[in-house]
Amino acid sequence: MMVEEIAQKENFKILEFTKSVDEETIGEGKIPKTIKAAYVEKDGMVYLLKENGTMERIGSIEYWQQIKKFEAKDDYVAKINTKIKHKIDLASCGLCDLHKNTTALLNIVATNRCDLRCWYCFFYEEKAGFVYEPSIDEIKKQIEVARSMNCYTPPIQITGGEPTLRKDLHEIIKAGKEFGSPHVQLNTNSISLGIQYFEKPEKAVERVRKWKGAGLNTIYTSFDGLTAKPNSNIKNHYEIPFALEAYYNGGVKSIVLVPTVSQLNLKETPSIVKFAINNVEKGIKGVNFQPISLVGFIKKGDREKLRVVQSDIVYELKKEFDIGMDAWYPVPTVASLADIIGREPHVHFYNNEKCGIATYAYIDHEKRKLHPITEFIDVDRFITDVSEMHGSKLKKALFGAKLIPTAIKYGSLRRALAEKLKGYILVDELPNGVKISNLLEEIIEKGNYKVLGAFHQYFLFFGMMHFQDYYNYDVNRVQRCSIHYAAGKRVIPFCTYNVFPSIHRDRFLKINRVKGKEAERLMEESRKAKDKVIEFREKKDEIVSSPIYKEAYRGLGK
Repeated sequence: MMVEEIAQKENFKILEFTKSVDEETIGEGKIPKTIKAAYVEKDGMVYLLKENGTMERIGSIEYWQQIKKFEAKDDYVAKINTKIKHKIDLASCGLCDLHKNTTALLNIVATNRCDLRCWYCFFYEEKAGFVYEPSIDEIKKQIEVARSMNCYTPPIQITGGEPTLRKDLHEIIKAGKEFGSPHVQLNTNSISLGIQYFEKPEKAVERVRKWKGAGLNTIYTSFDGLTAKPNSNIKNHYEIPFALEAYYNGGVKSIVLVPTVSQLNLKETPSIVKFAINNVEKGIKGVNFQPISLVGFIKKGDREKLRVVQSDIVYELKKEFDIGMDAWYPVPTVASLADIIGREPHVHFYNNEKCGIATYAYIDHEKRKLHPITEFIDVDRFITDVSEMHGSKLKKALFGAKLIPTAIKYGSLRRALAEKLKGYILVDELPNGVKISNLLEEIIEKGNYKVLGAFHQYFLFFGMMHFQDYYNYDVNRVQRCSIHYAAGKRVIPFCTYNVFPSIHRDRFLKINRVKGKEAERLMEESRKAKDKVIEFREKKDEIVSSPIYKEAYRGLGK
């Protein structure tokens, strides 16, 4: 039955057409069939409806209306230096010649080994049945491929598995920096470092300093909530306070908490934010929520018990912090601004608007309150005005002409743009006396990661990236993906790589797996690391009585 007929029969309003996958055609090594789908609305909720009759919740109509205000324009198309020609099937996913976005973050898988066994994860060596651990030279070749396709070396995320199980992690970080990556971040559960700091603080700090010295910029660490009850997924509850000490004392003061959110821990999201506020002085700069991706065949009833969408998290946070949907913006909101201030070639933000939303909030420590950035800046008006000149040389020329007098006065077009931005400020002075106009002037004029650090002293970043699964897969979203995996001679969009592991992730990793005695040795190391976590948590009474633990969780129910 046609998707239009199904929508009409069920009294749905069709909002937008796309293509998805027929989950019934997915199997080990099989290439899934693409089918017609549509975003539909009924009773204030938006769903993805497929022509095979399946339907998946996407978010509230309020969420939909907010992201569509700043959707990716048709002319948001980046040039990619690729020889991969698009085919009908998903197995050829490249970056191919139909991809519309460059790499904003390149995932380098350092290992598939891990010292945790999270119930929702399929990406570790015991389940895979093999070890993948590329050499430094292999990693360098992967970075070269990404640089060739993008014409710049993108920001890099070293991920896994658990990358800190590699003793040569600093060499991987160094390789990224030597190839010119402007930003290298480490995706970690922080477990082994936290345990090490608890037992031997000097060794843990020395370890972090080694990473920092190699060029590490940011820690991107798991943190799924404050619950530490028996049989719950406590993730890194006991280890994170000590890991934060190690990061801070080791010189890494840019940390993002990354909670995987399902219905099991949705209610904990406000507490996660409070934990971030508690530990801002330890270097926490933001929280990036990730609604769970339900990869694997899961019955509809079970999916509904677990499924969380971006609007769920916004509404949960609003109860505590009074930051509404109108303060959240999709990724392509900043596309035009990035093109104006970026020096080509540069990272683009031509993502599909459904991929993620974000905001900033000022931290009022005295009142323990958050103020959305929209209280200080007219973001909507500013972005609307900037977006109007995107894609038109004439509009850009006219805009530039208006800035010329100011540019002559200050000797810089970027400074002139910074001056123009002051016209969008609603309240210039923050409660602590710092002026937003001064912060924006620095960011626009210098336009680098270092300057953003000053902004993050006062504002926390909040983001969400809703990675896809079989049930909500949208081909249009993948076409604009900017978070990519290095995979030999290919660079593969995040969702394609992980949603279809048998034709992308696991297939690539298995072909390039470690073999023989070395594989056995690495497997044994991994088992010992897992046992170490179990042994550490047997010291629960000693851990929770530590001043470091108490300080990290101060004022928070656990």
